[in-house]
Amino acid sequence: MKTNIKTKSTIFMIFGGTGDLAERKLIPALYNLFLEGYMPKEFAIVGLGRTDYNDDSFIKNLLAGLNKHS
Repeated sequence: MKTNIKTKSTIFMIFGGTGDLAERKLIPALYNLFLEGYMPKEFAIVGLGRTDYNDDSFIKNLLAGLNKHS
């Protein structure tokens, strides 16, 4: 059941954003919440991790995780 709670802009900080938990659970969960209309109108996701990625390779890695786990 979708609620009509008005939320302000939100920033999600994921520490360990390049890790297994983010790939398998966190990013797919946030993506599914977005698809179902539960996310705020304006939001950002910031992932911090030890693996050295540039923006394109990080997005490619997240997309691979979404395709595999969502």
